[in-house]
Amino acid sequence: MKSSSNLTQEQIEELKKLDSFPVDYSDIPKITDFSKAKFKYYELKPKKEVVTIRLDADLLAVLRSHGRGYQTMVNDALRAAFMQ
Repeated sequence: MKSSSNLTQEQIEELKKLDSFPVDYSDIPKITDFSKAKFKYYELKPKKEVVTIRLDADLLAVLRSHGRGYQTMVNDALRAAFMQ
């Protein structure tokens, strides 16, 4: 049987012998208090969709004057208006 690993036959035999030894977990402390555990929370963001809407030119000029992120401002304003 040909092995595709880069290990020598001697190394393979040595690894096979290791399987027969039980793993000793006695030196690992048992943790039962998780009160100080830190968990990562992931905020699920709604999926964005590309849409086309028609806005008055003066309103669009005011929005664009705020610089980058004006589309996010429009999204936030609409969310606040309809999700109360």
